[in-house]
Amino acid sequence: MSNVAEVPSAGPLCLTGRIEVEVGGEIVADTDDVALCRCGHSANKPFCDGSHNRVGFDDPGVIQGGRLVPGREEVADGAPVRIVCAVNGPLLVRGPLAVVGSDGVVSEGTKGALCRCGLSSTKPFCDGSHKESDFEAD
Repeated sequence: MSNVAEVPSAGPLCLTGRIEVEVGGEIVADTDDVALCRCGHSANKPFCDGSHNRVGFDDPGVIQGGRLVPGREEVADGAPVRIVCAVNGPLLVRGPLAVVGSDGVVSEGTKGALCRCGLSSTKPFCDGSHKESDFEAD
């Protein structure tokens, strides 16, 4: 798969490939390399600003639960993945993506939700923890 999200220990979600980032219905990034916040503290959400270092974000970067799921339609080689930022919620995956944990475990698919509040017990995937917290983001 040509679109990859690497999950380093205690760091941001590092995406490479054909990446589109959507906020509020607008594409704010169309790139081949981007770091997205997964600690929930960036002042430049959804992008990483290094706040994970300041707040002591501690996550091993392994896939602890959750997964991406395949879509019903066939996806063309080289198709982009769109990351849609849900208001006060997760990063929604729409298109082909391989999520690679720091331990090498891979989850591939075309749909899913990635945690960006830093509180999920199934990081890097969302478990709904943002709903019980004061997480706010466009």
